[in-house]
Amino acid sequence: MPNPSVVLHSLPGDYIIARLAASSRVPADLLSLADTGGFVSVTRTPQELSIVCPAPLAPEGMDVDGPWKALYASGPMPFGLTGVVASLVAPLSAAGCPVFVTSTFDGDVLMVPSPKYSQACELLVAAGHTLR
Repeated sequence: MPNPSVVLHSLPGDYIIARLAASSRVPADLLSLADTGGFVSVTRTPQELSIVCPAPLAPEGMDVDGPWKALYASGPMPFGLTGVVASLVAPLSAAGCPVFVTSTFDGDVLMVPSPKYSQACELLVAAGHTLR
């Protein structure tokens, strides 16, 4: 079965990925981005609280990595559809491009380091994906 081809939408601006202690509270001002249409992801595990947000909104005092650029493979995509993330990550991995993926109910957000963004876009198009 061939790898799925998806349409990727570039999200504007740079993003950071931050790590906080598992017991940390989610910074309330980040959640207000829902009103502006901004992309924020908050994930808690027993080991940590991870936050992805626009770089200018990076909370102080966190372990932060970035800047990153984001591409949104929007759906909705059926949960039974397999290979979507693999089809996005494989060409980038083969070229040595770091990747960070966040999944939502409707789609996936693929992030690459900002300096590698142009190269990543070229690789994704060559792999059969469409960028908008």
